[in-house]
Amino acid sequence: MSKASGRIAVDSNAVIAYREGNAEACHLIEEAEVLFMPVVVLGELLYGAMNSLRKEENERDVRDFAEQCVLIYTDESVATRYANLRCELKRLGRPTPENDIWIAAACLEVGASLMSRDEHFNCMENLRVVAWIQ
Repeated sequence: MSKASGRIAVDSNAVIAYREGNAEACHLIEEAEVLFMPVVVLGELLYGAMNSLRKEENERDVRDFAEQCVLIYTDESVATRYANLRCELKRLGRPTPENDIWIAAACLEVGASLMSRDEHFNCMENLRVVAWIQ
């Protein structure tokens, strides 16, 4: 990926791959011009940390990673994109997890590609998805 396309937002599975040391995921994240994190992703990661055996360590790691990101908050513009996207997915008959519609809406609002391995993001019009090799 070039710096010209370096506005990347991370999905929770991208952060997990990064923390696990996946070389390509690490490269994509470290080379991003701007690294975004939708606040919904932060919530998913904190939930996972709080339900883990190493709660404090994992929560600290999530917060440390989030500090390196520009958080995308859910505001009226993101909510409008969410509603439009959800209507379009319903019209297409493509059920999608609720959180992922919010994540996509946040990425579309700031014009960032989404780094994720979730296939259902690929059917969302105008959303650029960046995956990595496992």
